[in-house]
Amino acid sequence: MYKKPLNLEMLKAFVTLAKCLNITQSAQLLGVTRQTIRRHIDEFERLREEPLFLLDNRQYQLTDLGRASLEEAEDIVSRAEALSGQNNGHVYARNIDGLETLTFTDEEGKIHRSQQHSISSLWTTGLPLLQQLFEAWGSAKTQLEHSSLSAIRPFLVVYRKSQKGWVCVEIGDQSAYSRWFGWSWAKSAVGLLSEEDAAGTDINNFVSSAYLRIFQEGGIRYDHLYAHLPRPDSSVPEPASFQRLLCGFVFPDGHPALVVLVVISRNVLIEHVTQEELAQVSKSYCIHAITL
Repeated sequence: MYKKPLNLEMLKAFVTLAKCLNITQSAQLLGVTRQTIRRHIDEFERLREEPLFLLDNRQYQLTDLGRASLEEAEDIVSRAEALSGQNNGHVYARNIDGLETLTFTDEEGKIHRSQQHSISSLWTTGLPLLQQLFEAWGSAKTQLEHSSLSAIRPFLVVYRKSQKGWVCVEIGDQSAYSRWFGWSWAKSAVGLLSEEDAAGTDINNFVSSAYLRIFQEGGIRYDHLYAHLPRPDSSVPEPASFQRLLCGFVFPDGHPALVVLVVISRNVLIEHVTQEELAQVSKSYCIHAITL
């Protein structure tokens, strides 16, 4: 059987699908068709002579070989894109000691970055609200309607996973989303898929790339992010830096829930993000020391 030589497009398709585990979203991120993604994955699997993915109830999952191949594939893609300077519109990831860093360059050339931090560092670098959500998550034993979440609930955004994507089911009136976009815009996002809200598809794909594993495993994840986000009263995206905690919860009906707490702050530690860039983030949106 003829095997097509390994090429960068195969690796891009593999890395992107491995991150979002959704073929439609992968095609959107890479600006190609679903059929193209499938073809590249099939070609790569023929080269490896084993499956890289399993499809279970229409949900992609990495095989052992897929997981073992991911880090090296990410490194090759990141290096190739850095050399070519043609990474606009794509999210690229690399892992250092099991912690993920993401870089996304939008069509205007603005760079967005995300850096995962260890949960243990939450107690040294994390803002008080994030620490309090972690404690509430433990007390609630992942039950979304537990009383331990009552005080922090206004700061949270809650998503439910559908076959089409992430559906927003709740936005707290004190959440970073509400502070940034305004409460009237925030209310209108309830019931929408994440990519349909005010932030836009590309930014949402970048921000939500870490959601799926936490949702599936009911776990928790701590990140620092720097991005350029649209605002209702401005035609130019503004810089925003924030700490984020993702928590897996369970709705009363037993369906998994994803809870997102974002706190806008200049107190972030992200590789290649300078203090000059952080100084451009408006203090009016920042929260540092709220305790409940």
